[in-house]
Amino acid sequence: MRCGVKVVGLLLGALCLGPLGGCGQVGGPARNEVTGKVTFGDEPIEDGVINFEPQDGQSTRDGAMIVKGEYRIPKEKGLMAGKYKVVIHAGGGKSSSKGEPPGPTGTVTGHQVPPEYNTESKQVVEVKDGEPNEFNFKIPKRKG
Repeated sequence: MRCGVKVVGLLLGALCLGPLGGCGQVGGPARNEVTGKVTFGDEPIEDGVINFEPQDGQSTRDGAMIVKGEYRIPKEKGLMAGKYKVVIHAGGGKSSSKGEPPGPTGTVTGHQVPPEYNTESKQVVEVKDGEPNEFNFKIPKRKG
């Protein structure tokens, strides 16, 4: 008899917890994958960071590492539809902190990238639901 009570108790517990397993993004706002390429002059940026800052009151903001000229924000962490200001930092292999290597463990400084692509960015993109959101940036080298 004790064994039957345990089995019934386990089944009831499983039935109560079952609906919780489906919690997710089913009824929430859609997120979108964002990808692209970033070049400086004609060369891909080796390492850097790209950030997307919401301009239409969206609750999503995100960024990604630029590796060998490419970046990707996967759909599960992606951006909701709307306009975003884009800020790009790349340090040309230099780190802003002494002793830290560039890339994912260090902070890239952004000295390589002109201010209109980072500290004074005027770059704005529009993320759209259900469409490929690929944004490529060709940053010109300054003469001199």
